[in-house]
Amino acid sequence: MLSYSETCRTAKRIASEFCGNADAVNALGGMIENGRLPHAFIIEGSDGLGKSTFARIIAKGAMCSCREPLSGECEHCRKIRENIHPDLMYITGSGKTNAISIDSVRMMRRDALIAPNEAEKRVFILEDCDNMLSAAQNAFLKIFEEAPPHVVFIMTCRSSMNLLTTIRSRGRIITLNPVDIHEAAEFIVNVLHTGDIRSAGSACATSGGNIGEALRLLGSESASQTAEQADGIASGIIEAMCSGSELEIAVKCAAIGKDRAMAGMVCGILCERLRCALMSAVGAQDTLDSPDQNVLRLGVTLSADTIINQIDEINELSDMLRINISMPLFNTRLAIILQRRK
Repeated sequence: MLSYSETCRTAKRIASEFCGNADAVNALGGMIENGRLPHAFIIEGSDGLGKSTFARIIAKGAMCSCREPLSGECEHCRKIRENIHPDLMYITGSGKTNAISIDSVRMMRRDALIAPNEAEKRVFILEDCDNMLSAAQNAFLKIFEEAPPHVVFIMTCRSSMNLLTTIRSRGRIITLNPVDIHEAAEFIVNVLHTGDIRSAGSACATSGGNIGEALRLLGSESASQTAEQADGIASGIIEAMCSGSELEIAVKCAAIGKDRAMAGMVCGILCERLRCALMSAVGAQDTLDSPDQNVLRLGVTLSADTIINQIDEINELSDMLRINISMPLFNTRLAIILQRRK
């Protein structure tokens, strides 16, 4: 596992918010600590390796006025953290190719000549420059090679080989690589506060140490687990409705707990199944594909009017999730709706 510099405190601060790539972290920490940031960077690496995050750290280093670099106490660090700094600008692509246009470059060149509003530097982050056409790159080169002293340019791309040689030769190239799997998993759990160490480790192993991809996998896994749990809760509620036990219905609704996302999913599933029960209630169950037997039983137990009213009331209750109805009240009202037999 790579180690961070023991002598550069700035590198250690960078490492607290950016995992792995110790060589790049140490180099950047030294540049910031010594006040020798170059005017142009090119950050390359696969999607998910943290190019945008690293670019923001460079921007903070260029603007920071803390007593100790990147300690987070100055207004510039705070405003960058909150995405409200007037001297940090992003240039992004558009259209089908998501390429930065020559018009965007021309506007950036004009803006680069203007003095900073608050910080000593203005920072321009040009994102995903791989698809940037030669004409736009040539237009950018005019200011890239002779940047005003108050400007720092940061380009991100999957590979610097997609840029003109004249641009590559004028920017400090930083290559980001996948992270040690165990280090990445600990970072996700302890710094990003996402998941548990076992699931994070599994996601990092699957992604090959790509933290962005691991986070995507964890998000998909979490959403899948929530959907599966919601389906189970809804099935339990339908079964309780078939039994006719008000207590059992209340207990099954209480299983939703305080999870608003779960509550919304349960409402959606219940409405879907109640619509199937309605088809059964009006004698149209033959039109259903593989209907659940409890749903069919419910269609026999309840009248069509009762089911229609329940669907309407569940939809209204679901809307209340958006206006912060308390979850105990939500669960109680849902149980009352579903306990009705007329």
